[in-house]
Amino acid sequence: MKKISLQLFSTIIFLLVCDFFIGEYLLKLTPKKINPTVNHNIYDHDLKKNFQATFEWASGKKYIFCTDQNSFRTFCNEKKNNQKFFDIVFIGDSFTQGVGLEYDKTFVGKITKNLDELKIANLGVVSYSPSIYYTKLKYLIDNGYSFDRAIIYFDISDIYDDNRKYRFIDGKIYRKKSVFISKTQKFLKSSFPFLAYSTKTIKNNFFTKIYKKQKVVKSCNNLSYCHEKSSWTFNDKYFGEKHINKSLKFLELTYDLLNKNDIKMSIGIYPWPTQILHDKEDSKLVLLMKNFCLNRCEYFFNNFPDFFKKIENNDRNAIISKYYFKGDVHYNAEGNDILFKNFIRSFKN
Repeated sequence: MKKISLQLFSTIIFLLVCDFFIGEYLLKLTPKKINPTVNHNIYDHDLKKNFQATFEWASGKKYIFCTDQNSFRTFCNEKKNNQKFFDIVFIGDSFTQGVGLEYDKTFVGKITKNLDELKIANLGVVSYSPSIYYTKLKYLIDNGYSFDRAIIYFDISDIYDDNRKYRFIDGKIYRKKSVFISKTQKFLKSSFPFLAYSTKTIKNNFFTKIYKKQKVVKSCNNLSYCHEKSSWTFNDKYFGEKHINKSLKFLELTYDLLNKNDIKMSIGIYPWPTQILHDKEDSKLVLLMKNFCLNRCEYFFNNFPDFFKKIENNDRNAIISKYYFKGDVHYNAEGNDILFKNFIRSFKN
């Protein structure tokens, strides 16, 4: 037994020594998952500059994803330029970024095509929230960017992200990890890169298999998953007034920042599948944002009525099947078209 333990210990030490000296080389030989995001030292993460890659989303269909020199998502055939002024900037999370679709099928892409006389930028990135909306907009303004209008699409998951994922310290966004965990992860990644990569891969595959085994539906049709992120609009179990006010405080900071720089602010909202199934048209989110927008917003783009009107003559699950990707919370092309038409209807009137 002692001999086996010694051999095992010796093997582990040998592998760690190899990883320490040639881990970076081994890592180059492993297949990489293409990631369009990159770390940012002020607002946590952003899209890579001048990036282009082909991805596959929940629909199984492939789509091309492109960014410009500013790290903003854009059309892949867009001519490169170094402009820092925009008539309108949109900011939000993955819904605003437009995951799963070619850019011309996303609501921001369609708006950009429709208002082609205006200079429009999409600042939205997956997993953004009000703390990052504020921090990123401030960073851009401080670095010479200017715009006439800023339109924030507030997501259902924003409350979760501001309270569970991020913390705001001295004007910067940090992930909610203990200092010890953060330093340990950084040490392992730098000293034993292949071990860190392998551990992360195994963990991700393990949890993916568990989710599939439990037949968990990512769209939150089954509230055994995403319930904490999505159901706060009709259930007080997960997030109370204190948590909601944290996100609202960042929206207030954003308004003050924009107002100080003579930039008009607007807010847009939309339902997740969970709201279609369990919430109502006059949702808590609708009331919160409508109240916040009083004397602050130029426009309030409320997409709840457009979706809930369709429930009158349709089954709720049929609405989800038609406007969302299968097994996912995000809108497909038809869902994005509703957000596009809602915006144009309000903006042009």
